[in-house]
Amino acid sequence: MSPKLLTIIPATSQQGHSILTTIHTHPTLSKEYTLRGITRTVTSPTALSLKNQGIEVVSADLNIPETLSPAIASSHTVILITNTTYASPDFKSLELAHTKSVAKACLEAGVQHIIFSSAVPGKANWEGRPVDVFDSKATAEEYLRGLPMKVSVFWPGMFMQNFEGFMKPTLSQAGEWVVNCVVDGEKKLPMVDAAGDMGAFVVPLLMGEERTYAASGVWSFNEMVEVIRRVSGRKVRYERMDEEVYAGFMPGQMGPKVVEMLRFYDEVGYYGGDEEGKVRETLEVVERKVSSFEEFAERRLREWQ
Repeated sequence: MSPKLLTIIPATSQQGHSILTTIHTHPTLSKEYTLRGITRTVTSPTALSLKNQGIEVVSADLNIPETLSPAIASSHTVILITNTTYASPDFKSLELAHTKSVAKACLEAGVQHIIFSSAVPGKANWEGRPVDVFDSKATAEEYLRGLPMKVSVFWPGMFMQNFEGFMKPTLSQAGEWVVNCVVDGEKKLPMVDAAGDMGAFVVPLLMGEERTYAASGVWSFNEMVEVIRRVSGRKVRYERMDEEVYAGFMPGQMGPKVVEMLRFYDEVGYYGGDEEGKVRETLEVVERKVSSFEEFAERRLREWQ
């Protein structure tokens, strides 16, 4: 039997790249599927590195629907990772429009299986209160489930890479290193090494599982900051910031939307509750070891500027 074509959109994101390289090196899935990655810029360093591994990389743009049909043509399975553009006033309609454009191309190509990077519906889990960032993906997932093809989902946890970006320790006026957020320091959050491990959570979906909670474990901010302190040798503490002050560091409506999402983590839970149990359930079907926050910090958080 000829290998089936599996296509990933986008190929060069942290999630997409991890998924592609994981399947490419998997002992059985690499024989079952040939791989195609879709990206806007096929000459980027990440795209070229995929090409050098023998993975097909083609150009298409979610904002230009007519580019999607030729890019998805002949695919058996499509993995879709939509981007939530927090700062855009119409990000919910934009994310749904992107999803519908890909779905249309999938139907034209006769795609049999869509795997979607989703989120739990905030509104359904929070007594009707919206969490636009999560509800945007949940609405897109609901649309996909109405199509005549198999749909599987993975729900990524919070990216450990955030501690290399907007959550990295900053130097306070008092000369202390501080990690700031609005979440209770004792609240447990599911965490994932997005660049290193996301593919491990998609493999079970290609082996018959319907969903995975993509996280290697749950840690609180207090616990993670203690890990950073230990591996870096610097004095670091966690500070719970006022919501309005925290939102003010972000442009436009992005701040209030992010704070809304973080408040949902605090009051309900990242996955709508029982995060530890849901992560444990998924880890039982993940084939390989995935990185703990301690292991990620040892590799990536020893130093920062």
